[in-house]
Amino acid sequence: MLSFGEKVRNRREELGLSQEQLASLAGITRRSIVNYETDVKKPFMSTLRKLAAALGVTIYYLQHDEEEDPQANIEEEPYIQAARDAFGKRAEEEMALVLTQAEAVFAGGSISEDQKDILYQALSQAYFRNKERAREKFGKKTGRGRSGEADTQGV
Repeated sequence: MLSFGEKVRNRREELGLSQEQLASLAGITRRSIVNYETDVKKPFMSTLRKLAAALGVTIYYLQHDEEEDPQANIEEEPYIQAARDAFGKRAEEEMALVLTQAEAVFAGGSISEDQKDILYQALSQAYFRNKERAREKFGKKTGRGRSGEADTQGV
């Protein structure tokens, strides 16, 4: 099990980069690299994204000491980034949590394939049901009530 700093240093060395070169690639200072590699500090999420890209690893790998695969959860990162771009940091964290938990359930665990199918179906239904609710609550106002009839109150 490697710490964040050990992962950064090991990967940098694997790539044959100096601290200065990595700093330049990530758009940060050499001092920051020193602090990260010695586990004095951990970067903010925006810097973590740049660092992961420069090192060719996933954010998940850097954030989880127990993770050994530098490409762990690579399929999920575009969805997590999209959630952050659209809705902010909290949405990013929620998306990461949901995807991690869903992957754990679907990848193995003690539930049967039939139970996994039921879970997937329930998640799909929850998504579409709540998407419609959000559209009704936050969509464009058309001057019509929920029934679709013209609003005649106050006339």
